[in-house]
Amino acid sequence: MAKSEDKLDQIIEHLQNIDRRDKLRMRAGFIKGLIGIIPGIAFIVGLWYFYNHGDEVMARIAKTAAEQAMEATKQGTDGLLQQLQNFQVK
Repeated sequence: MAKSEDKLDQIIEHLQNIDRRDKLRMRAGFIKGLIGIIPGIAFIVGLWYFYNHGDEVMARIAKTAAEQAMEATKQGTDGLLQQLQNFQVK
């Protein structure tokens, strides 16, 4: 009987090791799942924000683009005027 009890003890010990490993895998899987959900939540919140404040965001983008275009045009025309003045002076 001692042999069968030793074998049963070994089997129980092996099952306990498997149980610990499975618990660790379940916890790791849960954490990975949470990490995987975060980008989706961020995307949904971004869509909701843009839906509610899209006009303001687009107005800011348009204003910034217009200011940058105006600045680029001003720099380009200033350079062209400077070149024309240099030609006239000579």
